[in-house]
Amino acid sequence: MNDGSRSMGDKGGGRPLRRDAALNRERILRAAREIFGRRGLGVTLDDVAHEAGVGVGTVYRRFPTKEALVRALFEQDLELRQLSARKALAHPDPWQGFVDFLMEMTADLAENRGLNEVIMLGSHSSGPIETARGGMLPFLEALIHRAQESGDLRAEVTPSDIPVIQQMLSAAAQFTQGRRPEIWRRYIEILLDGLRRRPGNRALTESSLGNETVEELMGLAARPAPDQERQREQ
Repeated sequence: MNDGSRSMGDKGGGRPLRRDAALNRERILRAAREIFGRRGLGVTLDDVAHEAGVGVGTVYRRFPTKEALVRALFEQDLELRQLSARKALAHPDPWQGFVDFLMEMTADLAENRGLNEVIMLGSHSSGPIETARGGMLPFLEALIHRAQESGDLRAEVTPSDIPVIQQMLSAAAQFTQGRRPEIWRRYIEILLDGLRRRPGNRALTESSLGNETVEELMGLAARPAPDQERQREQ
């Protein structure tokens, strides 16, 4: 029955939320996105409550732990990123689709400190978050393969290059300490020029890190012991 006093319900399942409870949940999520974006994941649920203009108890009723709140935000971001990837894959120009996706993803990470910490640095890990972070790999593989097949993207580029590029660009945005937050756009243009396949491209002297190493660095997989690492590099 839909009497207008209920919403579609919580993402985590269970009974539908009352309309006022659903509105509070969305208010909390908006506030958390804003404050995590500015300050990173070091903020507390009390900070989120203050930002949202609601009581601390209201936050804890909707999100009993900070991990639950971070997971809800990350699920929203993952849905947007997957939608962006599907849109890029449908673009009639494979290169432009690849560029559009890279630009959108970089903007998210450069402008949202908390999201960058979750995705790039593994600062807040849980089973669902780790699974979701790894779930973007098929999209990256498809976008890269499509752009390479069209002859626009260098053949040496691998999916493991993309997180490294993202980290470089995010670091550029953070380096300015808020004075030039859009400076990453200058450097992505430089990087895209280097990623473009041309007859005169010189061979790259270093191989990519590989998906396994990147997953370890992002907290998606356990790091090997030092002796195992040495053996792998030999």
